[in-house]
Amino acid sequence: MIDFLYTLFIAPLEYWMHEALLWGHAQTLNWGWAIIVMSLLVNIVILPIYMKAEAWQEDERALRKSFEDKENMIKAAFKGQERFAMITTMHRQGFSPLLSLRSSIGFFLQIPFFFAAYHFLSHFEPLQGVSFWFLHDLSKPDALFSLGGFDINVMPILMTVINVVSALVYTKNLARRDKIQLYGMAALFLVLLYTAASGLVLYWTCNNIFSLGKNIV
Repeated sequence: MIDFLYTLFIAPLEYWMHEALLWGHAQTLNWGWAIIVMSLLVNIVILPIYMKAEAWQEDERALRKSFEDKENMIKAAFKGQERFAMITTMHRQGFSPLLSLRSSIGFFLQIPFFFAAYHFLSHFEPLQGVSFWFLHDLSKPDALFSLGGFDINVMPILMTVINVVSALVYTKNLARRDKIQLYGMAALFLVLLYTAASGLVLYWTCNNIFSLGKNIV
């Protein structure tokens, strides 16, 4: 089953990421810049899907806000079983689970791209021993500092800071629920990528930078 899902969803993405990376390297003659080019191309390709998902998410938030206002009015005017019955009927008649599901497409879209990039860049042999800026080896964690015998990987921390700033911009006028979701995702990616190859973290950091730019716009 896992092999089937990999072949269906992940392998095609890996193939096109590989082609984008090779094209970027042909243009720049540098694997670090090639990773940045690959990230930019991936973000350009999926931007229309993100924009559509964002529109759906705005619809879902507007509906949720409308329901919250009506629910507050019912709670102020009714009590007990009558209040419960009216709130239940309101949600049953006006809320579609499909709307909530489709508004999460932007999040679910990241999952196959994450696994494809993780599998591809973690095993891409040409990155071995290649340095880029302050990264000594794109195939290994950056380990720029040591503290008490433990290596401190700076790139995942930088990636998370950018991710949090992007979340702050995006959720400036949104509910606490939306903020917690995005901050939780930032923490999750920090845990998942803290010991990952610095080339992979560079790719995901670029994704976060492009996402920050999109949120600002």
